[in-house]
Amino acid sequence: MTLIAMAGAALMVAHQVAGKAVRDSFFLSHHPASDLPRVVMAAAAVSIILVLLSARLMGRFGPSRTIPAGFLLSALLHALEYAYMGGSPGRWSVFIYFHIVALGAILLSGFWSLMTESFDPRSARRLFGRITGFGTLGGISGGLLAERLATLSAPADVLLLLAALHLATAAVLAAAPGTPARPGEGRAIPLRPVALFRRAPYLVLIAMTVLAGTSSAAILDYLFKAGASAAFGGGAGLLRFFALFYISTQVLTFVAQTFLARQALARLGIGRTISALPFGVGAGALVALMVPVFPVFALARSLEFVLRGSLYRSAYELLYTPVPPEEKRAAKTLVDVGFDRAGDALGGALVQLVLWIGAAYMTSELLGITLALAAAGIWISLRLDGAYTRLIQRRLLDHAVRLDLDEIPDSTTRSVFITVPRPGPAAGPPAPPRPPAPPRPGEIDDSVKTLAELRSGDRERVLAAIAGLPRVTALEAAQLVRLLAWDEVSDAARAALARDAGPITGLLVDQLTHPAVPFGIRRRIPPILIGGRAELAVPGLLAGLGDERFEVRFRCSRALDALRLRHPEFRIPSETVFAAVERELAVAQPVWNSRRLLDRRAENDRESFLDEVLHRRADRSLEHVFSLFAAVLPREPVKIAFRALHTENPALRGLAAEYLDSVLPAGIRERLWALVAPGTERKREGDAPAGEALDRLLESHQSLLLEIDRGRPEREEEE
Repeated sequence: MTLIAMAGAALMVAHQVAGKAVRDSFFLSHHPASDLPRVVMAAAAVSIILVLLSARLMGRFGPSRTIPAGFLLSALLHALEYAYMGGSPGRWSVFIYFHIVALGAILLSGFWSLMTESFDPRSARRLFGRITGFGTLGGISGGLLAERLATLSAPADVLLLLAALHLATAAVLAAAPGTPARPGEGRAIPLRPVALFRRAPYLVLIAMTVLAGTSSAAILDYLFKAGASAAFGGGAGLLRFFALFYISTQVLTFVAQTFLARQALARLGIGRTISALPFGVGAGALVALMVPVFPVFALARSLEFVLRGSLYRSAYELLYTPVPPEEKRAAKTLVDVGFDRAGDALGGALVQLVLWIGAAYMTSELLGITLALAAAGIWISLRLDGAYTRLIQRRLLDHAVRLDLDEIPDSTTRSVFITVPRPGPAAGPPAPPRPPAPPRPGEIDDSVKTLAELRSGDRERVLAAIAGLPRVTALEAAQLVRLLAWDEVSDAARAALARDAGPITGLLVDQLTHPAVPFGIRRRIPPILIGGRAELAVPGLLAGLGDERFEVRFRCSRALDALRLRHPEFRIPSETVFAAVERELAVAQPVWNSRRLLDRRAENDRESFLDEVLHRRADRSLEHVFSLFAAVLPREPVKIAFRALHTENPALRGLAAEYLDSVLPAGIRERLWALVAPGTERKREGDAPAGEALDRLLESHQSLLLEIDRGRPEREEEE
C-alpha cells in the first residue's frame, strides 16, 4: 500500500501543477483578466455543490470506491476537452477552469481521506512525510512536462498529458487493497453546517481562518495573473511562464516544509505558525503597494504559495487533533473545500466590485483590501491557540484523545499535554476517616536522634549513625546527600544511598541536575543512580551530560554505560548522546589533554570497560567519549577500539579507527581524529564495510591485550 500511495501522490500532484498552468494560461489566452473575478466566483459555487455531492457519495460508497472513479471521470473529461477545444476555445477554457478548480480540489481532499483510512495512525505519522515528498517530486515533474510540451507542440496537447496523469492515478488507486467498511457506509450522511458549527464553535475559528486566507490570496492572484497576461500575452508563452512559476513555488515549498515547518511548530506553536501566512500576505501586499509592478506581484503571490504549502499546512492539520471523530468527518471536507472556495468567491466578489466602481486607483484599493483581510487573518489565527488549548484540555481530561508526548511536534500541544493532570481510574466511595495510628514507642525519638547524629559534624558520630541505618528513608536520604560533599564520610553516605536507591531516584536526579547544588555532591550522585529506577535515572543522567564540570559529565557517562549493562532493554536516545559527544570534542587540544578526576576510581568497578592495565593510564577525555559511545553502540567492539587507541602499534590503532569510521557520524569522526591521532589515513570510498571492519577488530583482540600488557611496566614507572 505504501508504494501505491507514493505513486498516486506523485501522479496526482504532477497533474495539479501542470493543471494550474493549463487552467490559467488557457483562460487568459481567450478572455481578458477582468473576467477572472466572475469565473472564480462561479467555480467556487460549482465547488461547493460538488462538496455536498461528494460527501454523500463518500458516505455511501467510501473513498476506496469513490476516489478512483473520480480520477477516471476527470481523465475522460480531459479527453473530451482535447477533442472539442479547437471548435470553441473560449467556452472550453471556462469549462477547463471549472473542471480543474472544482473537481481537482475534491479529488485532492478525497485522496488524503483514502490514505487516512488505509493506514493506522502510527504508520501514517511514519509514512505520510515520505508520501508527501513523492508528491512534491511528481509536481516538479508535471510542471516540467507541461513546459516542454508547450515548447515542442501545441498547447492543447497538454490536455492529453493531464488525461494520462489522472487515468494512471485512477489505475494505481484502484489496485489498492480495499479498506474495511466503516460505520455509516452504505447510507448517505447528511451535512448540516449550521447545526455542526453550533455544536462545535471551535470549528468556526478554523473556518474563518480559511476564509480570510483564501480571500486575500484570491485578490493577490488576480493582480498576479492580470500582470502575467499583460506581460506574456497568451498561448504557449503564457503556458510556459505559469508552468515555470508553479515549478519554482513547488521547489521552494518543499525546502520550507523540510527545513522550517517542524522548527516553527516546536518554537511558535500552532496559532503563531498559522499566522505566518497572513503576515506574509500582508508584507507582500505592503511592498506591492509601494512598488506596484508585475515582478513584485509575482513575488507576493509566490510567498503566499510557499507559506500556505509549508508552515500553514503543517499547523493547519494539527488543528483537528482535539475535534471528535464524528465532527471531524462532517467538517473536514466542508471547511477544507467549501470555505476555501467561499474565500475564493469573496475575493473574486471584492475584485469585481472594484472593477464595477471603476476606481482610478484600482491596484492600490485592492492591495488595501488585501492588507485588511491579512490583518483579520492575523487576529483570528492568534486566537486559535487559546481555543485549541481549552478544547484539548477538556478532551484530555475526558480521555477523549490519547497523545504520545514523543510524537507531538508543536509547542502548543506539548504545553497542554504536560500541564494537564492525568486523571486516574474512577475512585470508589470515600473511605470513612481513620484516626492516625499512634507512634510505636521510641519511633519519633529514634528518627530525630538519627538526623541529629547525621548533622552533628563529628566524623565518628556521623559514621556510626550511617552504619546503624537499617534502611534509608526519604528524610534521611536528604541529609545523606548533603554528606556526599564531606570527603571523610562521603564513601559511607554513598554506600548507604546506593543500598536503597530505587525509592529515592527522583531525589537524586533533582540534586544532580540543579546547578545550585555544590559540585562535591553532584559529582558523587551518578554512581548511586546505577542502582536506581532506570526510567528516572536515564533522563537525569542525560541532563547531567550538560553540566559545566567535566567530572560530573564523566560520572554520568560511566553511569549510563553501567545502566545499559544492567537494563539492555532500555533504549538510550543516540541523538542526545551524540550531541553530548560533539560538545566534548569542540574543546581545544590542551583542554582535552588536561582533564583529571578529583575522586579516585573504584578499584572494584566491575562494570567498567577498562581492565586493570588501563585503569591508571587511560585518557579521561577519551574514556568519557567512549563511555558515551558504549551507551548507544555495540559495547564489546567499542571497548576493544578504546583499548587499541591506547597502544603504540599503528596497525591496531588504524584497525580501531577503521571500525569507528564505519559506525560514527561524519562530523564526530572528523573532530575525534583531530584530537586523537589514530595512526591511519581517512576512510575512503571502497574501504572495508562496517561488518568486515568489526570482524578484523575482534580478531585482533588477543594481540591487543599482549600489546597493552607489554607497555605496562614502563608506563607505571613513569607514573
